[in-house]
Amino acid sequence: MTANVTPKNAGADRIVVDERSPMDSLPYWARATNPIVRLHLGLYWRTLPPEFEPLFYICGFWVVAMLVGIFFPFVADLATTVIVVSVLVVPVGMIFYARALFSIAANSAAVMADEIRNNTMPLLMSTPMSLEQIFLGKAASAIWRKMDDLVLIVQGAAIFGPPLIIMHYAGLFPLRESGPLTYVLIVIMTITSLFRLVLEPLMFGMVGVGIGYFVPFRSLAVTTSVAWVAFYFLLMIMLQQLNLEQLRAALEASREASELGLAAARLRAILALALTMAIELVLPLALPYGLIRLVSGLLARQLREG
Repeated sequence: MTANVTPKNAGADRIVVDERSPMDSLPYWARATNPIVRLHLGLYWRTLPPEFEPLFYICGFWVVAMLVGIFFPFVADLATTVIVVSVLVVPVGMIFYARALFSIAANSAAVMADEIRNNTMPLLMSTPMSLEQIFLGKAASAIWRKMDDLVLIVQGAAIFGPPLIIMHYAGLFPLRESGPLTYVLIVIMTITSLFRLVLEPLMFGMVGVGIGYFVPFRSLAVTTSVAWVAFYFLLMIMLQQLNLEQLRAALEASREASELGLAAARLRAILALALTMAIELVLPLALPYGLIRLVSGLLARQLREG
């Protein structure tokens, strides 16, 4: 007869270990283990997936600091003590960010141009993945090549970006005079800037895929994609600068307006502010998302009809 042996602490609560890979938190088309992505990665498939938890802590710190600053303005003043470091670090980060985007756009265009030139798209279309997922996978492969750089850039923006945002809006709306509105704008702009750093690489990758499809000559597709990145940034900078000049003029006119023209001046300032919010908060997110959906849908329809 065999005795039943009861392990020690058998009734104690067991520790549940989460053995899931961080890669599982990503959509399938974005994973480095996706065959379509891995096809173009080479040695880059060993790149570790990004960890979002540190970003949540950093963003949470700045959001709490700004919300507390509504009631205790000195907290916002303390936050601006790192402005000197931000002025030095952020421009360098922007240079590396632009370099990463140029690389993502060029690599996306190159791999898609190769698929069209080698006539291998029908083979990819036979996989269980949808056409949209195939195109997104092509863009994801280019992003994975610059993933280490992008993670450092996003973390640097999360740490050193908010002081510059505070300086930007405080110059338009003094913190101690404008009330909670300026603090809320700073929080929204901080969150928007981080989402922008996630959407823009995917947008440039997807547009590069589209260019590679319609321009199957590798060198020409790469050149066109790089030119598109430069055009996008030039357009966004021009829109922001022109609108800021109009907003400053409208705010100055509302401060100096007489009693008869005060209502009209305030209306002009409100309209200028609404346009500023659209350009700085809505457009940087809506335009990349719209282009991603537009290009993927256009390419999918073109292949289905072809």
